[in-house]
Amino acid sequence: MPDLTENWQHGDVDAFETLYRQYEKLVFRTAYLITGSKEAAEDALQEVFVSVWRSRHTYNPNKGKLTTWLHRITVNQCSKKKPAKTPAAVSLEEKGIDLPEMKHSYQPEDVLINKMEYDRLLQAMDKLDTIHRSVLVLRYFNDLSYQEIAEALEIPLGTVKSRLNQSLRYLKEQMNVGEAEA
Repeated sequence: MPDLTENWQHGDVDAFETLYRQYEKLVFRTAYLITGSKEAAEDALQEVFVSVWRSRHTYNPNKGKLTTWLHRITVNQCSKKKPAKTPAAVSLEEKGIDLPEMKHSYQPEDVLINKMEYDRLLQAMDKLDTIHRSVLVLRYFNDLSYQEIAEALEIPLGTVKSRLNQSLRYLKEQMNVGEAEA
């Protein structure tokens, strides 16, 4: 019996709609975190899935996971977008964007502190360029391995590690500056 991916690759519209429903939040969140704009993320979401439909014959499950392929298309679409003028960290929840779960924190004051730190982190990320922000989003928001990031971005593994290291150092500096100002 053919699976969902095979059906989609053979032009089954119902299978494509199922894939869309299954991955639309992931693609939108990734696009939003990279572009910092709800409008740009919505545009990217549509463009990603148009590309997914048109390029369905190019996906090879033997070369990597479908999510890795989707991340590659998403990052490529986001790279074409202009960076947002407003930071992504501004009222993420108000815009209806799911935040990753804050684990191991059940006290209200801990949740508030975590939320504030999370917002500061996103504000610092907004200052990064797209290539550095992309590796952070894929690693820490989408939980991809270094190898999966390398495949999604079509860059060497060493480049992934280097960009992550540079990005984390920059974020650490920005977070320390933010603490000094607070």
